[in-house]
Amino acid sequence: MITALPTLSPRVPRAMVVWFWSIFALFFTRGVLLATWSNRGPEIRETLNLDLPSMGWYAACLSVGAVTGVLISERLVGRIGSRNFSLLSYTVMGSALALLGLNLEWKNVLMSFIVTVLLGLPLGMADYDNNLEASNIDRESPKSRVPALSGGFSVGVLLGALLVGIVSTAGMGITPNFISIGLIVIALSAIASLFIGKTNGRMAHVAEGGVRAAKISFKDIAREPRSRQIAVIAFAFVFAEGVGVVWIPVALVQNGFSPALAAFGYTLFGLGFVVMRFVGGPITDRIGRRNVVLFSAITASAGIIIFIFTPVLGIPLLGILLWGLGDSIGLAMCIAAMGDDEKRVHARMTFLWTIVYVANIVVGPIIGQLSGAFGLMGALVAPLVFLVAAGLVSRAVGESHPDAIPTSSSAPASVAAADPKDVSA
Repeated sequence: MITALPTLSPRVPRAMVVWFWSIFALFFTRGVLLATWSNRGPEIRETLNLDLPSMGWYAACLSVGAVTGVLISERLVGRIGSRNFSLLSYTVMGSALALLGLNLEWKNVLMSFIVTVLLGLPLGMADYDNNLEASNIDRESPKSRVPALSGGFSVGVLLGALLVGIVSTAGMGITPNFISIGLIVIALSAIASLFIGKTNGRMAHVAEGGVRAAKISFKDIAREPRSRQIAVIAFAFVFAEGVGVVWIPVALVQNGFSPALAAFGYTLFGLGFVVMRFVGGPITDRIGRRNVVLFSAITASAGIIIFIFTPVLGIPLLGILLWGLGDSIGLAMCIAAMGDDEKRVHARMTFLWTIVYVANIVVGPIIGQLSGAFGLMGALVAPLVFLVAAGLVSRAVGESHPDAIPTSSSAPASVAAADPKDVSA
C-alpha cells in the first residue's frame, strides 16, 4: 500500500514545486513545437504544391496520429511511467519535426504525409501524459493548478508564433527552422522529464491485502454518466476553440476587414487564453469548477454572438476577446474533474482525450458544411449550441458531485514519487 507523504514535511512543498515546473516546461515545449508547424502551414502547402482539399487531408494527418497516440498511451504510461514516457514521446516528436523539415527540402509529398502522422502520434501521447500529470498535481495541491499548466502551452504557442515570424523575416527556410526547433524540443524536454518522479504514472495501486486493482476499461468509463457529461463539456470548449483558431481570420476578411486586423484578431483570441489560464486558478479556488464552466460558457457564448452580429454591431474585437477569455479554461476544469479518483484517472484521461481529438477532427467538416448552407456567420451558431449544452451539464465537474471522490489519505504513485529523492536523475 502506498503511503502519503507527511503533510508537514518541509520536503513536500519543494517536491510539488519541482513537479509543477517540470510539467509546465513540457506543456510550454509542446506549444512551441505545434505553433512552429502550424504557422509554417502556408509554406508547407506551397512547397508540396497542395490544393485546398489536399491541404485539408494533410492537416488531418496530424489529428489521426494524435488520436492514435492517445489510444496507446494509457497502457504504455502505466507500464513505463511518466518520466520514461515523456522522454520517449518528446524525442519522437522533435525527431519527427526535423524529419518533416528534411522531407520538405526533398519535396517528397507522400513521405511528408506519413511523417506528419508520425508527428501527431507523440503529440497525442504527450497531450495525454502531460494532462494526466496535471490532474494528479491538481488533486494533490490545495489550489487549482491545471489552468496555469495549460497556460504554459499557450505561452509556448505565442512564443512559437513569434519565433516563426522572426526567423521568416530573417530569411530562415522551413527546413532549418524545423530541424532547429526539433532539436531544442528534444533537449528541453529531456531536462524537464528528469524532474518527474520515477514512479509517476505507473499503475501500481494495490488494494488492502495485496490484491491488484482490476483494470478499468474505456467502456467502463463511457458508461459513467458523469464522465459522459464531462466529455460533452470538453467537446464544446475544444470545438469552440478550433472554430476560433481557424475561422476568425477568415470571417473578418470576408466581412471587409483587412488581413492585418484579421491577424490582430487571432492574436487577441490567443491572448485571452493566456490571460485567463494564469488567473483562472485563483478564480477556480474561489468559486469552484462548476461555476467556472458555467460562467466560461456564458462569456464565450456572448463573445460568439457579438462576433456573429459583426455586420450589424461592428465590434468584432470585443467579441473575439470575450470568446477567447470564455473558451480558455473549460477544458482545464474537465481535466481536473477527471482526476478526482486516482484509481480511474488513467482510463478517464483516455476517454477524455479521445473525445477532445474527435472534436478537433470534426470542426472543419461541420463548419464547412454549415457554411455552404447558411454562410460562415450562420455556421458559428454550432459552437454556440455546444457551449449552451456545456453550461447545462456544468454540475458534472463540481467538486461536490456525488461521483467526485475526494483525495484520500493514501497518495497515488505520482505523489509518492514526488519526494526529492525520486525526482533526481
